[in-house]
Order: sequence, then C-alpha cells, then structure tokens
Amino acid sequence: MTATHFWDALWFTLFPLVLVGAGQVLLPATPAFQLAFLPIWLCYWLLTRAAAMGCWCALWCGILLETAWGVPPGCCVLAFLTLWQLTRLFRKRLPAPNAIKPLTGLILGTLLVPVLRLWLWLYALLWLDTTQSNALAPSLMALIAAPALGALMGGAVFALARAFDFTALRPLKEEVINDGR
Repeated sequence: MTATHFWDALWFTLFPLVLVGAGQVLLPATPAFQLAFLPIWLCYWLLTRAAAMGCWCALWCGILLETAWGVPPGCCVLAFLTLWQLTRLFRKRLPAPNAIKPLTGLILGTLLVPVLRLWLWLYALLWLDTTQSNALAPSLMALIAAPALGALMGGAVFALARAFDFTALRPLKEEVINDGR
C-alpha cells in the first residue's frame, strides 16, 4: 500500500463518519433526505476510485447507515455492494473519473433515491414482520417526491464531492478504468 492509498483509505474511513453525523444532526429526519445524502457520496466515490477502495467504501458506508438508521442487518451493505458491482461491470461505459459532473449526480439521484427507498422497505418486509416494516413503507407522496429530491440532492452532493475531493488522492483515469480487468 502506497502512502497515497493509505491517505485515501483513511479519508474514506473518517469522512463518512462525519457525513453520517452531519446528516443525523443537520438534515431533517425525512428518509428521502437521508437516502440522498451518503448513498450519493458513495456513488461519487465508486465512480472516481479503484475497485478495492470502492468495495471498502461500500462496506463501510453500508455498516454506518445500518447502524444510524436502525434497519435490518445487511440491508444497506447488500444494496451498496450491488452498486459497487454494477459500477465495476459497466466501468468502460461510464464517464471517466475526471469527467464526473454534478449532472451525473442529478441523474443518479433521480434513479437511486426511489430505488433505495423501496429496497429498504422490501428488505424490511423479508426480515421483520409487517407491523415493524410499516415504519419504512413509503407513502405515495414520498414516492412521487423521491426522484425530484434525489435529483436536487444528487447534483448538490456531486458538486460538494468534487469540491471536497482531494485530487492528489484520486487515482489515474487508466488505473480506475482498467482495474480488475
């Protein structure tokens, strides 16, 4: 492990802790806001980092969110590892790591927030009984508002992620695209 990889791993270990804490304190307790915050950061990291760092980040963010949200074990970890695997499968078709823009976050947020919302509820239905999983059931209004809120938060989070990302820690474009091949 090089010094750059070490600092990148340290950054990915500590920064999500800050994000989860800030999300719990500053964002409303509305699940759509919470779903559009750290998972969109994770998408940014998956698109701009190599596969090994993306796997670590998916596991770590999944464990953090399961703990913070009180959802059944494996719910967020499985969803985020699926995102990581999809990113690896379609890496050659995705934008280059240095070409990731807030528009990419807007598109991802539009798709990701409603899908994650439904995933949390369906996973809770399988894990818990129906009375406990009803707390995670999205209302019709929440499902209608989720893509719009995801788009808004996705664009904002990708813009913030580009501003807070240490470009010295970002791997080369070739390293990310050819990783795992």
